Amino acid sequence: MESLTGLLQSWGIVGLIVAAFTESFCSPILPDILLIPLALAAPDKAIYYGLMTTLVSVLGGLIGYALGQKIGLPAAQKLIPAKYTDKINDFAKDNAAWAVFLAAMSPIPYKFVSITAGALGIRMNVFLVASFFGRAKRFLLEGLVIYYFGPQAISILDKLSDHLLVISLGGVLGAVLIIFAVRRYKKNTTVLECKN
Repeated sequence: MESLTGLLQSWGIVGLIVAAFTESFCSPILPDILLIPLALAAPDKAIYYGLMTTLVSVLGGLIGYALGQKIGLPAAQKLIPAKYTDKINDFAKDNAAWAVFLAAMSPIPYKFVSITAGALGIRMNVFLVASFFGRAKRFLLEGLVIYYFGPQAISILDKLSDHLLVISLGGVLGAVLIIFAVRRYKKNTTVLECKN
């Protein structure tokens, strides 16, 4: 793995593109490992690198999505660890966009997200939009922080990732509670109308 990472790093921007694209459906190498050193070496290009990594990663996600559609959920569950498919599957039933968004920016490998999204039949436009924002939160944010703060960015990114994850999870929990309350209210209202 180290030799492959070293090879991709020696390719510079091409290595970053290859890593971002393939990580979305098969590769174990995270694009961050290439993005951060590249951006630190040229902070004036950090935003460009972050945006490019985001876009290429989402494009690669289309291959993972197509794989998921082709192999279906039972086959996907054989390829993807159950802890990932269960989390995504349970949450995606009612909250597909949030599930893809959170998974796309989380430590869950994005290839599992894209394949599972295809296997679950999540609408393509929902998958693409949620993936873009989830991946941008991860890669574009890294580029922005490096662009503005240079080498100090590493400690800032560590702090930011923890805070943003907590805020994002809080927002999703709030949205889920609101959806649950609205559905329960509608159900109770329907039951009352039927009794009358």
